[in-house]
Parts: sequence; structure tokens; C-alpha cells
Amino acid sequence: MAVLQKIRSKGVLLVSIIALALFLFVAGDLFRGLESVFQSSSQQVGEVNGKTVSIQEYQKMVDDLQTYYEIVQQKSSFNEDELNRIKDEAWQTFVQSELIKNQCDELGLAVTDDEISDIVKSGMSQLLQVPVFVNQQTGRYDYATVNAFLTEYKTLKDAGSQIPEAYDKIYKYYLFAQRQIRDQLLTQKYQVLLSQSFLSNPEEAKMAFAGRTEESDLLLAALPATSVKDDAVSVTDTDLKNKYNEDKEQYRQYIETRDIKVIDIQVTASNEDKQAAEAEMADAATKLANATNSTAAGNVVRQSTSLLSYSDIFKMKDAFPSMISSNLDSVAVGTVKAPAYDAMTNTYYTYKVLGKKTEADSVLFRQIGVIGKDEADVAKKADSIMTALNNGANFKELAKKYNQTGDSTWLATAQFQTSQVDGDNALFINTLYGMNSGETKKLTMENGATVILQVMKTANPVTKYNVAAVVKELKFSDNTYSKEYNKFSAFVAENKSLEQMEANAAKSGYTVRPINDVVSNAHGIANIRATRDVLKWLFDDAKTGDVSQLYECGNNDHLLIVALTNINKEGYRSEAKLKDMLTEEIKQEKKVEKLYESAKNVKNMAEAQKLKDVVVDTIKHVSFSAPTYIAATGASEPMVSALASKTAKGAFAGPVKGNNGVYMLQVINKNKTAEKFDAKTEEASAAMNDFRAVSNAIINTLYLKANVEDKRYKFF
Repeated sequence: MAVLQKIRSKGVLLVSIIALALFLFVAGDLFRGLESVFQSSSQQVGEVNGKTVSIQEYQKMVDDLQTYYEIVQQKSSFNEDELNRIKDEAWQTFVQSELIKNQCDELGLAVTDDEISDIVKSGMSQLLQVPVFVNQQTGRYDYATVNAFLTEYKTLKDAGSQIPEAYDKIYKYYLFAQRQIRDQLLTQKYQVLLSQSFLSNPEEAKMAFAGRTEESDLLLAALPATSVKDDAVSVTDTDLKNKYNEDKEQYRQYIETRDIKVIDIQVTASNEDKQAAEAEMADAATKLANATNSTAAGNVVRQSTSLLSYSDIFKMKDAFPSMISSNLDSVAVGTVKAPAYDAMTNTYYTYKVLGKKTEADSVLFRQIGVIGKDEADVAKKADSIMTALNNGANFKELAKKYNQTGDSTWLATAQFQTSQVDGDNALFINTLYGMNSGETKKLTMENGATVILQVMKTANPVTKYNVAAVVKELKFSDNTYSKEYNKFSAFVAENKSLEQMEANAAKSGYTVRPINDVVSNAHGIANIRATRDVLKWLFDDAKTGDVSQLYECGNNDHLLIVALTNINKEGYRSEAKLKDMLTEEIKQEKKVEKLYESAKNVKNMAEAQKLKDVVVDTIKHVSFSAPTYIAATGASEPMVSALASKTAKGAFAGPVKGNNGVYMLQVINKNKTAEKFDAKTEEASAAMNDFRAVSNAIINTLYLKANVEDKRYKFF
């Protein structure tokens, strides 16, 4: 009882403790859930129609597309610009696919597995026209080849065998192609549905045909807007406001951007760096001059770590950089070119011409590889083959005895001259190109392999060169970089505001440069690579007026600071931001109006030709369907086309206001093209033209409704 009484006396405290424990228990789950949400959100690279995309999902899109280009272009690596294009294409493809899918779901449009299967079997998709799916004999897509691959892949997988990397790559591509085909077919169905919503009629067909086939030859009198001086017209605030409101829809901004000002320092080689490079090249030139053979010259090139590797073979001029190839004809064999600097490539270079001769560009040859138990056996067989061939034996029949086809193949110089060719490969090429048509030769290579070569035909004799070249990029030294960094770092430390930055930049030898409308998916600010950290600062942290830290970027050769001057939100650009552009447009319109007033009473071409600053020209083949380009004013003028189409032969028309001037014309001649009118074809064409005219607007509208968020700058 005493214990119960004690518990009752502490009841409120116990209830509070229990309540707190329960809260902490529930809150723990809540916080863990929120933590999961935050982690998930931090991994998102974008969102379309409420569908988020994780970094892993986006990376897979990029990898799949990269695999596509690897297979189609048959290459294994891409440079930075190519990879950026692949990343952008992957994102744009995803966004458009999601926009279309959302609409198709509402409309009930879908693509069935049977439709995909039919396309894969028939090969009716560009995605399937890749080398790995092509029959090597016919050169065409072959479903049997695809099916055989899929069967073999499944057999290996079911057996638990190690699947070759190449097989896995092809299989992943096959799955990617199926997904893309599904998306493309769905898009096609959606577009067909939309296109059927656009109709034409006989009257539109007649007008479209006449606008395209009826042409006029004109005598044109033009008054260029440039003939009116700027101070002859003025622009008021009311003019600006009216112009802005008139064209406001043109000034809508669909994504958020940033206006910035930057100081960008590109570190370049100092005079000391240049002197060191020149001394290095002078030493290389001396060593080349002392090299008594191609092996010694090749060693000089290798030891100098030249950008241009040496191969002891003869090449055509186009295999060498232009600063070398442009002089090869005039340089004698044995001559060493004095070291020089090429500004286009930012390289120092010197070279020695080791040889020059005329030989075939291409060789048709065949070969038999000789295999034996040991060197003596190989030599015996090779001599036997050579004896048989010299006695008139059939090459292909002999090859079959050694389980080889003996088929002939063309080898062109362009196939190997830009690659590193040395050792046995160089020996093989030099031997082959040193043979005459019809000649047969036994070649034993350094690795012991022996082949019987027979040249069947040579073609296109050209001049070739054996050149050992030392080419070195002019680079700045670590000391030069440190000096630039320390100087710029001190400037940044002393000028922490935009006002200070602009006031003191010139004194330190720096230039402040404005850059407007920077977008978050830019691959480089101010055309500088590796500026992702700058973008993250601009779009995540910076406020208007902030100045960034010093960034090291580019190819480790740029120093950059950025000041954020304005954040341009989605919506309409302000009148103030557009003031300069609006002012110029209004001035142009007022100049045209002024010229129109001076010409409005002109009744014929004789009077038009007497006007001040008039330019008279003859223009032929003017049709209603295309704007007429006027050389005198440097503009395409739809109004001239429209005026000419409704003016009779011999009649005078105008004046009419255009974009860049005022125009008067007299029709010299009217004619029609030989094209025949087909009502159904014209109606269908007119309807399709109407569809094309608005299809982009439809996609843009879908894009705006989808609330697309692109946050790739956080990760890539």
C-alpha cells in the first residue's frame, strides 16, 4: 500500500515522463523519415510534371546514350565538349518524353509490346541500324543476328558464366534501344493525332499555291533607315512604355538566370618560360642534327616527350601539323628546321626530314602467315611456299593448305599514318610499300613471326615523308602561376565589394566584364571550363551584390572572381532591363516613319527616283511565300513580297513601311513556275505547314505547365 501511495503521489511526474518517452519515440521515427526525405531531395537532379529524377537515374540516362554513340560511332572515348552534348541530349530527351507521356496518358495513347517487337524484327528504326546488328555479308540490319546474340547472351547468363564486357555493353544497348523506340513511337502517335487536328480547305490551297508559284520582277526604290541620323529622332518614356506593352509577350523569360560581372585572369607563359622553352627546343634541334639514323632521331623525339610521336614510316603531308606540312616540299632531306613558335597551336617546334620519296598511296596485297613447331620448321615451310609461288602455284590454294583464305585487301596510307606505328608494324608497312606490283616476298619480323606477302596492285603514287618532329606546348611554370595567383589573391582580399572591384580593377591591370543571363545548365562561365562550383554559388548561395571567392578553373589556367548583379526570375523582363534594346527599336521605327512622310505623295517610279538618299535596284523572282531580301537595306522585307504579289504588271505601288526602310516598286514582269496545281496535295501541305508552325508552341506550353526543374549544375 505504501508503494502504491508513493506512485500516486508522483502520478503527474510519471505521466509526464511517459508522455515525453512516447514523444521521443514517435519523433525519432519522424526525424528519421524527414532525414530520408532530405537525403532523397539532395540527390535530385531535376523534376518534370512532379516526377523527380535522382542523380543515379540521370547518370544511367547519360551512360545509355554514351553507349549508343560508342556503338554507332565506334569509338571508346569522348572529349569534354562531346560528353557535355551527350549530357544535355539525355536530359532534353527525358524532358520531352515525360511531356509527351503525360499527355498520352490523358488521351489514352499507348505503345504495345507487339508494336515494339514488330519494329525490332523489321529493323524499322535508326536505333537498330548499328554495326553490331548488321549482317557483315549483306551490310544490312539482320534480326537473325540480333536473335542469335540474345540467345547466346541468355545461355551464358543462365549458366552463370562470366559475360564478356562487350556482350554486356551490346545487351544494355539493346534494352536502351527498345526503350527509345517505345518513346519515339509514342511521340509519333501524339504528333500524328495533333497533325490530324489541323485542316485546310480549297481556298487556302489555291492561295498557298499561288503564293509559291506566282513570281514578280521588280524595279525597286528603297529609302534606307540608315539615311536618317540618330539625332533626327527622339525617344520618350511614353514611347518606351507603349513599345514594351505592345510586345510584352516577346519579353517573357521561361527560366531563372543571373547577370554577373567577372574578372577572369588566364595565366600564360612568362618571358622566362618562353626563354626556357626556346632553350629546350634549341637543344632538341641540335640532337636531331646529330642523329645519324632514324632510330637515333626517334629517340630524340621520345626523350623530349613531343606532342607528335615518331613512327619510322613514310607519311603523306596531311599527317603532320600545318606548320610542318606547309614547308615539307621546300625542305631538303637531312635538313633540321630551326626552332619556331606557332601561335595557332601555342607550340614550339623543330623537325628533321629523314627521307622523301614517291610511293603508292594504297596497296592491294594478300598474305600467308607461316606457323611451325620451331624457327627451323617455320623457315623450311616459308622457303617451300616461296618456291611453290615462284614456280607458278596458286596463292589462294596454297593459303588453304595452311587454313587461311589468302584473300586480298587494300591498305591505304591514311589508315595508319596518324597512329603510333613502330617495331614489327613499321617493318611490315615499310616492306609492303617497298614492293612492286606482282612481287612476292618473305618477311620475318623481330618477334619471330614470318609472313609471305604478295602485292597485287599499287595505286595513286604520292610524295611521302619520313619526319622526326619535336613539338612542345608553351606552358607557364609553377612559379609564373604562383605569381599571378598571389597578385590576384591580394586584389580579391582588398576589394570585397562590387564597387571596390570596379573602381580598382584597371589600376591592377584587370578588366571587369559583364555577362548577362547566365543559366544554371551552362557548361562554362565566360567560356571557361570547370566552373561548376561557381554555378553552385551563383544559384544556391549568392545574393545580389555578393562577390565570390577566388576560383581556380579552366584547364588549371584561369583565376576567376564573380559578382552577382541581378537575379532574373521567371516571368516578364522589366522595361528598365530592356531599355537600350527598346530605344533602338523605337528609333528604327521613327526613322522609317520619317522616311514614309517624305515619300507618301510619290505617285510613280520617276518621282521615287528623285527622292534624297533613294537606292534603286532590280529584283527578280519575288513571291508571296518568301520575304524578299533587299541588299540596299540589309533586310528581309515581307511587305515588299506582299505588295509585289497584289500589284499588276507595269503598275506602280508604294510607299510601304518595312523593317529597315521605306519601299516603292514597279512590276516589270509577272510569271508562273511550271509546277502543276494539285488540290489534295496543296491542302495536305497547307495543313502540315500550319501544324509545324504551332508544334513548337505546343511543346513550349507543355514545358511551362510541367514546372520543369533542372538542378544538374549541383552535380555535373
